Amino acid sequence: MIRPLLTATIEYVLMFLVLKYGTSHRRIIALVLFFLASYQFGEVMIFMTNGAEVAFKFAYISTTMLPPLGVLLVSKVMGKQLGYVLFQAVSAMFIGFMIITPQIILSFGFGEYCVRIFEYHPFLSQYWSMFYQGTLIATVLAAIVGFVVSNDVEVRYKLKWIIIAYLLFDGVAMVIAFTNTWFMPSTASLMCALALFASFIFAKISLPKNFINTYTESWNFRKPKSLG
Repeated sequence: MIRPLLTATIEYVLMFLVLKYGTSHRRIIALVLFFLASYQFGEVMIFMTNGAEVAFKFAYISTTMLPPLGVLLVSKVMGKQLGYVLFQAVSAMFIGFMIITPQIILSFGFGEYCVRIFEYHPFLSQYWSMFYQGTLIATVLAAIVGFVVSNDVEVRYKLKWIIIAYLLFDGVAMVIAFTNTWFMPSTASLMCALALFASFIFAKISLPKNFINTYTESWNFRKPKSLG
């Protein structure tokens, strides 16, 4: 339980920093950080309640909000319409299904640092997983195309870091899960744990490039003057 609690705390702090000091895509990135943190907090609830259904629903509704927000972020960076409304509508459909369905997780267990899902509701295992992974892949491909064709230095800078962020949590999680099958039931937990690295990247995109130097000085974190 400590790992998701620590991860959630860090991501909520990053969200606060982006909301307060962000200068680029502040609201979208703050929402991404909020739902990343909320999934982690959902895992804390799952551990604390020994797998209460409401805890699973909180976690999975939170993570279902994320793929459309990624589409929206890349769309705003590129200045092009990438079908965000459609992706959000499908996401809302799955969220509605999760709310009204009595049980979305049929079999689960606990690892030392993660939740292990052995069986989802059939509708979610067939369609939700395709939507989720398909949207992530489509977003990365759109970002790669945008990076290649754009001549704008700032756009390329943001898309580069978005691509890296997606590969760090989704790409790495898939490689780990398929090379070590023990992690397969923990794929969702593993992805969102690795997303901590992506959270720092998203915050980096939004915050001023000189954020650390500027605000550590304003917070009077300078070294004390010598007394000699």
